[in-house]
Amino acid sequence: MAWRFKASKYKNSVPKFPKKEEWISELPIGTLMNSQGNHIKASAKYMAFNVDSTGGGSLGILPMSCTGRQGMKIPFLHAHGDLVTDFDFSPFDDYLLATGSSDQSVKVWLLPEDPGFESESNPVVNLPTEDRKIENVLWHPTADGVLAASSYRSVQVYDVCRSQEKYVLEGHGDLVQSISWKGDGSLLLSSCKDKTLRIFDPRAGSLSQETPGHGNIKDSRVLWLGDKDVVMATGYDSSRTRCIGLWDTRNFSSQLHSVSFDTSTGILMPFFDPDTSMVFVAGKGDNLIRFLELTDKNPYITEGSTDRTEQIKGLCTVPKRAMDVMSGEVNRLLCLVNNAIIPTPYIVPRKSYRDYHEDLYPLTPSMEPSMSADQWFSGQNDKLSLISLDPSKKQNVFNRRAVLLTGGGSAPATTSSSPAPQITNGSPSSKENSPQPKPVITKPKPISEKPKPSPEKARPTTPPKQAEQRIPSPERKKEEEDVQGADNSGRSSPLAAAAALEQPSENAEPPKPVKVFTGIRASKFRHLKGQILHKSRHIDNLRNVSTTVPGESDMFAANTQRCAVPLEGPGGLIMILELDNPRRLPDSGNPALQNGSKVMDFSWDPFDNHRLAVACDDAKIRIWTIPENGVTENMTEVDMNLRGHMEKIYFVRFHPLARDILVSASYDMTVRIWDLADGSEVMQLEGHTDAVFCFAWSPDGDLCATVCKDGKVRVFDPRKSSQPLREGPGPAGSRGARVTWALGGKYLFVSGFDRNSVREVILYDAADLSKPLAQENLDISPAIRIPFYDEDSSVVFLQGRGDRQVHAYEISEEEPHLFPLSGFTTPNQSQALSFMPKISCDPRIVEFAFAWRLTKSTIEPVSFTVPRVKMEYFQDDLFPDTRVTWEPVMTSSEWFAGSTKKQSRVSMRPADMKPLSEAPVEAPKARKFESYNASTYKSDDQKKEELLSAMDKKLGLKDTPMPQDLAEGVDDDEWDD
Repeated sequence: MAWRFKASKYKNSVPKFPKKEEWISELPIGTLMNSQGNHIKASAKYMAFNVDSTGGGSLGILPMSCTGRQGMKIPFLHAHGDLVTDFDFSPFDDYLLATGSSDQSVKVWLLPEDPGFESESNPVVNLPTEDRKIENVLWHPTADGVLAASSYRSVQVYDVCRSQEKYVLEGHGDLVQSISWKGDGSLLLSSCKDKTLRIFDPRAGSLSQETPGHGNIKDSRVLWLGDKDVVMATGYDSSRTRCIGLWDTRNFSSQLHSVSFDTSTGILMPFFDPDTSMVFVAGKGDNLIRFLELTDKNPYITEGSTDRTEQIKGLCTVPKRAMDVMSGEVNRLLCLVNNAIIPTPYIVPRKSYRDYHEDLYPLTPSMEPSMSADQWFSGQNDKLSLISLDPSKKQNVFNRRAVLLTGGGSAPATTSSSPAPQITNGSPSSKENSPQPKPVITKPKPISEKPKPSPEKARPTTPPKQAEQRIPSPERKKEEEDVQGADNSGRSSPLAAAAALEQPSENAEPPKPVKVFTGIRASKFRHLKGQILHKSRHIDNLRNVSTTVPGESDMFAANTQRCAVPLEGPGGLIMILELDNPRRLPDSGNPALQNGSKVMDFSWDPFDNHRLAVACDDAKIRIWTIPENGVTENMTEVDMNLRGHMEKIYFVRFHPLARDILVSASYDMTVRIWDLADGSEVMQLEGHTDAVFCFAWSPDGDLCATVCKDGKVRVFDPRKSSQPLREGPGPAGSRGARVTWALGGKYLFVSGFDRNSVREVILYDAADLSKPLAQENLDISPAIRIPFYDEDSSVVFLQGRGDRQVHAYEISEEEPHLFPLSGFTTPNQSQALSFMPKISCDPRIVEFAFAWRLTKSTIEPVSFTVPRVKMEYFQDDLFPDTRVTWEPVMTSSEWFAGSTKKQSRVSMRPADMKPLSEAPVEAPKARKFESYNASTYKSDDQKKEELLSAMDKKLGLKDTPMPQDLAEGVDDDEWDD
């Protein structure tokens, strides 16, 4: 039994927690949604982590060398339109990152080599989408360009270089919770919600083994312990105790060993270092990191230190190539905590760190893959390529990126002498000879032949020796454009085009010079400034604010007197708050409107601050009248119920000019116009074939526009026809869209999503919807950008639910029509903005827009101003006479009868302020450095004369003639003698 007392080199290793000022802090992490991933991953160059922004579809990216405070302006990878559930760095390229998301897509990204980049949103590979959200993504440990991903009850294996799904591993009885490759990549292990562990051989077409796992359906994680025949799984037993189990794959039917911990709810995240047999375990939400060691004999797991840290949101290990070997660092963890990342190195104590301690650092995996994807798909296996961490030994670093960019056609040099594989129809030939009668693995449809590149792109690929150099960064943009537009239907593979960059065509035209200042237009609002006003005007301590209001609703509505906020819970509650009474609300007992059914949307009457229209999912529209002194007790009696829709209602909108006209749209795909004077339905708009996302009246109230889920934008003249006057293609995405009129009704501004779930804005000519005038992509987020257009300044503000950034554009008839402005970033997430009429703005401080902002717990005033020098004057160039939008110009009966009237206009100028146009013109100030001044300019002769005169005075010379000047000469005839 002497082995029990064998000394371990690593048993005394301890974590060296850095000081707080050495943390990577002030990060926008916040609250993270739960997923099967660990929320943070690292390569030797970069760390990636989930951030609490834009719906979770983005990742924060930081270099491994960073430390200290980072602030909110860190580089972002805008990866998906929904939560990034898992991501993984390639073991062969520190810049290659695979991501999976709840939007059912898997993408591969090539991060810039320059860590100073601001954001990335163009993947190099888009892999085939799945039917359900992606749970796990994991690179193959030995083969280049092979990726596994799990989705619901199946695991997919992809050939990344060809953007193909090669195998589908089925047979799971429930959700796949975790996957892990064997160290040599020959087998794949999975854990499932059906409490079963399974081992697959993807290339043989078989489910090799399965065994009961932990006895609880709660989340579990699996790890294949390197090349050993042992696998590890963390989870919960039947008594809900967290535990670790070991299974020997040679006797998979019974558990080898088990260790129990506690009954905490955080899923245990295991990490194994095959070089040192060190095991690290931490739970999400825990503040403990457990260090264990794996042994070859019973008890197999020996417990080391248990160390406390901050509450852990995520955890990852750092590749061995990034270790500081000269300080005894044998492992390093990155702890994702609240708004920070804590690098935690594990140090083995030694008397001296002058020399390299070779006994602590066995050979470790290099960046060189053991085989290509084609070799692995053909059935080959190979061991990991290893390197030494000794700094004195120069290592040949393999540039995997260049090989990947050749499309996987050439394999790297390996120690194996096996011949190159033969691929037929895009799948390994050994797959056809599978001995299994009923394999649980299905293949996608075979491809008849490898796609041929188009003639203009048929360039020779880079030879292996030339591929050793990285692609220069100026060519990266071209590479990404080629990849983004490529597909599998007859063009070159997504990454093959980038290889052609190494050898440009002889007949290639030189790039045309780009004008640096093209499209830049001087705008008076370019440097607009947003500011949240003093806390004394806030309404604090909001509780139970509903975040489940449908996306077709603005979620928050305010007028010049009060606001309406939806609340969570049954009964369809809406809280009415008086804006002129800022205060801290009590924890409970706040009165509300009780609608009796879930609230779908609501809107204030623009001409009556006491009337609120509420649409509910019981297909009813309820009209409320708010008492003069506000809501002091729960209200249940409504003034009017509008019934006509057959299904729940999307939204309600009031007419901007005529009193008592209300528009509503429903799941029954009808748009109805109501007369609130008698509660009757007057007309319907037809022609929509799917859900109506949004409705907007034109500024004159004659026309209206809709944007629909069927991908169409339509304009109606409702008093002439129920059919659309004209229609055109709208946003292609199905997540939602908004429309508003601009420039007096000449243009339509639409906010929506494209096919890849990227948020976009589109500008149309309202008289011709056949094609957009301008179109711009913003970012990736599930929240629709809600536009507000200020017609006096031609500025449109865009804000999405859960966003921090308020975008702004000036709309102009000049091309390119959309001119981005500075925008505004809020200190925390906003739920909604509600902009006020122009009468609410204060021109004394050059405030051209004013809004109320709803967060999860507060209502705050937001002011948008323009910096100006002469603040004492009324800036009449910024404040034209504004329309009186708060008073009606006609009744509902007049409008339905065909009447058309215009709203009056009123000046915003205070009586005691002079307009800027009448300010006295100041004389131009003398410039500090003047190159020419006519009054002081002197010629060279003048300067010479002044210099000589100064010398004369210095020498004491007077203006008297010299003796020779006084000498008299002789007459000319005297020279004849």
